[in-house]
Amino acid sequence: MSAIGYKNHKVLIGILTNAWHPKLLEVLLWLTVRYSTIIFTSAYRPHKIHSDDSGIHSTIPLRAFDLRSRVFSDPQKIADDINAHFIYDPGRPKLKVCVYHDTGQGYHFHLQVHSRTDYRTL
Repeated sequence: MSAIGYKNHKVLIGILTNAWHPKLLEVLLWLTVRYSTIIFTSAYRPHKIHSDDSGIHSTIPLRAFDLRSRVFSDPQKIADDINAHFIYDPGRPKLKVCVYHDTGQGYHFHLQVHSRTDYRTL
């Protein structure tokens, strides 16, 4: 059984109010089968013109979300597992579906997809 949670009601609204890209749904469904706890910390959010934010969280359909990483004993292992199973864009192999990083507010997983994101055959 999987548990899906969210950081606060603002995040819940960002999850529910916009259409999701089918590739993002594919990644989310894979995660819910593979891992027992998923906590959203960010989903849709308006783009800030004067920021370092790439704007991927403000695309419609939604192509990115963030998840809490501290619920896992080895977060880097989770990020590596996700990236071992999904390729972001075959034409840009350096880009990842899961980026485990700290943007100044603590480490978390940033998950993103492209129209060419695909499941890797292992």
